[in-house]
Amino acid sequence: MAQSVLLAQLSQEESLLWHSILSAHQIEVWAAPENEDLLKLLDQKSLLTQDLPKVIISDIGVRYGAGKSLLATELCKWQAENAPDLKILLINPRQTQIKDVERRWAIRRGAVDLLPKTSLDNLTTSFATVAQILGIKIDPEHLSSIILNIKQQKALPDRSSIQSKNIRQAASQDLARKMAMIPLMVMAGESSIEKEFSQIHGETGSQKAQQKKFLALDSTLAELKLYEVKIDLNQKGEIARELFKADSLLPALLVYDQDRYVGMISRRKFLECLSRPYALELFTKRPLRVLYEQVEANLLNLQGTTSIVAASQVALNRGADDIYEPIVVTLGEDHCAVLDVHDLLQAQSYIHELATKLLREQTQTSMIQTEKMASLGQIVAEVSHDIRNPVSAIYGNTECLLEYIEGVMKILRAYEKEYGTNSPLVVQTLEEIDWEFVRSDLPQVVKSIQSGSKYLRRLVDTLQSLSHMEDHATPVAVDLGECIDSSLTILSGRVRSVQISKHYAQLPRITGYSDRLIQVFMNLVSNALDALMEMQAHPELIQEREKMLTNAAKGVEPNLARQNALMSWQPNLRISTTVIPIDGISWISVKIADNGKGIPKEIQDRIFDNFFTTKGEGKGTGLGLAICHQIITQQHGGRIVLRSPYTDSQGATVTGTEFEVLLPVK
Repeated sequence: MAQSVLLAQLSQEESLLWHSILSAHQIEVWAAPENEDLLKLLDQKSLLTQDLPKVIISDIGVRYGAGKSLLATELCKWQAENAPDLKILLINPRQTQIKDVERRWAIRRGAVDLLPKTSLDNLTTSFATVAQILGIKIDPEHLSSIILNIKQQKALPDRSSIQSKNIRQAASQDLARKMAMIPLMVMAGESSIEKEFSQIHGETGSQKAQQKKFLALDSTLAELKLYEVKIDLNQKGEIARELFKADSLLPALLVYDQDRYVGMISRRKFLECLSRPYALELFTKRPLRVLYEQVEANLLNLQGTTSIVAASQVALNRGADDIYEPIVVTLGEDHCAVLDVHDLLQAQSYIHELATKLLREQTQTSMIQTEKMASLGQIVAEVSHDIRNPVSAIYGNTECLLEYIEGVMKILRAYEKEYGTNSPLVVQTLEEIDWEFVRSDLPQVVKSIQSGSKYLRRLVDTLQSLSHMEDHATPVAVDLGECIDSSLTILSGRVRSVQISKHYAQLPRITGYSDRLIQVFMNLVSNALDALMEMQAHPELIQEREKMLTNAAKGVEPNLARQNALMSWQPNLRISTTVIPIDGISWISVKIADNGKGIPKEIQDRIFDNFFTTKGEGKGTGLGLAICHQIITQQHGGRIVLRSPYTDSQGATVTGTEFEVLLPVK
């Protein structure tokens, strides 16, 4: 059976190159349909027990059903789960050279390698990678003749001969491709967007620096360069012609009728009208009203407060005939201006660059933290395994030790009963060792050792479970009460100074992943402890909470006011569980609440976002709650709710934070 290769979402030029060289080596080549879901297609072939390709050569920004963007990560994940023998080879179509950090990114996702954009210059080296995967021996002379034949036959069509696609579709595809490559741009040490944009538009460094100076992620249309050249309908068309001629960058004229704004006429449509037969005589020597009535008005009018990113999306969604038409920007009552769509897209590109840089800065910290946690997890697994054996030996032998001590005590009582303790030497020895105390305390000492070793073994088991989290683990029946207690066991060193009130109900088991749920409860409890410790370390926060400022205003000394506040407030952590019905389905509710300072309303909507943290620099990564939200919602089909302030079980409003985890009972 001939070996086969699947080409997924490559450009026409790259597809022709790969098809030519692979076919010449008797390799079956087929391409995935452009508008069909690639993963669905592979699933169907797998279910029908059809032969899958040996290798998939795929663009790094694969697209699938309904035009949605899909990172190549999903394709690699499908391969790992369904076809381990299938090899994925990724291609970055926007780069002619691949950096080591980008190649490592692709290999970590499961790909064999990451290649640059395929061209005649690098076709030999790219094919060598595929040949190595397929186990094909390369004949250098044969390969050279194939490439020479491709050049002579002009296998690559001229760009102008390729039928142009719909402008909106092309723009959307390009945007999706850029978004798919953000992880690579984040990991790379140098931004490629800046170089490419400078080459295309020829901007100088000072111009670009000035442009960046006033642009921000939330910049609006009012901050861009706007044109306010006006003309009246009663003026001759020759005046409009002269205005466009005087300023070659002027995109459009604002049209008024006796100081009343009526619309806009763009340079493109004005020139289209003048290109008609007899247009110069007809339009330039008559009022502009004549020409304006011939123009199809399909204006896009946006407010000046509209963000540049939102305006770009609206502008690109216009029809192909209007996509490059200028935009009318309303700045106030009867105050309009014109924005060139080129300036809009240029600004949007800069904002995309700023967002990428911000993402890079945030990701660098998270990557370091991730590497530390991965190393720490491995160390914890090894150490916990080494500790578990001696701890188990201690715990197991304490039972035997208690039995032996009881036997020895029994023998000593028999000797005492049979022979008494009248011997002076025996009486002296008993007094020296305080025999009565030793006889009563020795069993208690052994029981204390047994209790400590039991606690230590439980702690080691929990750490070992957490350090062996698997991405493809099978869900099992989980006791949420044990998960909560395990998280408290790990954090036992921190919860000793906090009053913990537990209110557990009898809960049914759920199907899920115990190690990941332990991680969720650990993060929530740890955040609550951080909030309580911050309150305890800043008496002024407690004063504000307990309204002690009133007493200070009446003459109470500040130090005494702080002492009173500290005495009236004590850190408290409340954990409660119950089963509640929602929409006819039973849900398990786990509430973790603290009486800290709470979370401000203005940031509560962002609390589960990646990289968002309220902690100081170096104290938080902004990933804890985001991971909790992902584990609960995506892996367990549940919900996580934030309340700050919240209502306690007595119906009173408490200043603090409460997280409620809701998990369906299946």
